[in-house]
Amino acid sequence: MSSSDYNPHDLLSKANSAFVDEDYTEAVKWYTEGIKTLSGSALVDLYANRAHALLKLERYAEAKSDAQKATELNPTEFKAHYRKGVSCFHLQQYEEALEAFQECQKNGADGGVSQWITWSEEKISKLKKIPIVIKHDWYQTESHVCVTVLAKNLNPAAVTIDFTASTMMMKAKLPDETDYELNLNLTYPIVPDQSSFTVMKTKVEIKMKKCDGIRWSSLEGQSSANVKQIPVAAASPSEQPPVYPSSSAKKKNWDKIESEIKKEEEEEKPEGEAALNHLFQKIYGEGSDEIRRAMNKSFQESGGTVLSTNWNEVAKEKVTVKPPDGVEFKKWDEK
Repeated sequence: MSSSDYNPHDLLSKANSAFVDEDYTEAVKWYTEGIKTLSGSALVDLYANRAHALLKLERYAEAKSDAQKATELNPTEFKAHYRKGVSCFHLQQYEEALEAFQECQKNGADGGVSQWITWSEEKISKLKKIPIVIKHDWYQTESHVCVTVLAKNLNPAAVTIDFTASTMMMKAKLPDETDYELNLNLTYPIVPDQSSFTVMKTKVEIKMKKCDGIRWSSLEGQSSANVKQIPVAAASPSEQPPVYPSSSAKKKNWDKIESEIKKEEEEEKPEGEAALNHLFQKIYGEGSDEIRRAMNKSFQESGGTVLSTNWNEVAKEKVTVKPPDGVEFKKWDEK
């Protein structure tokens, strides 16, 4: 039987009956069918009651949504305000929870509402006492010193930064309305007019232009007399420069040199007898065991005058000497 076979009162009755039986999933189902079917003032109770069932199932975000819809349909419905307050409390939205409980109390409900108001106020008070820790870090390039302030969700309009030749002063209003300040007494001078900052969703990036291309030993404090110049970038990306200027001999990249020699050897094309030997070496090196046996046997038995790769042919009998035309073959022991 579908929901259309029930009259509106049956749907509400089934939903309430399931709720009493603590079958909250079934109750949500029938309240949902009722919301699809009914209209007008009946929807207020349906949304408020479904919010109650969703609270029992700990589906707090959905419960808050239903309670909010009920309060929009009837702003004086204290049950809806109450259930919205409980939902917000469990969602750790304590400011919104307090407002909902106060609305509930204003519209005639009391009982346990006062306790919820107290709990909400305590949570809000504790949160305000916990200071928000804002961390910052820094790094440098050849031309800039960059400071990263790890503060989330700042309003760009609520962030100001003042630069002088020796200081950086940042002020910001945090999302919880507390004030944040970061004042730096810089180790080395900067160029204020060429320094800037950017407010992002998760951080603030501050870029300060160096007066001199030197490596800062620290962000704050007294400058060191022994300051090293930041090395200029290498002309070739494959060759890394020394960390600091040095009189020592430049190191060679032997791996690179070896690979270049191998490449040159592979690209070099031999000619004449060298080319023929290179071909025989290639055949022997890449050939099968039978090819190598055939080449060894034919070369040895023919006194170097025959080089065959056909093992089936040379395996049958001894390979005879076949000197080139016009050449007489002599054994080494012949005088």
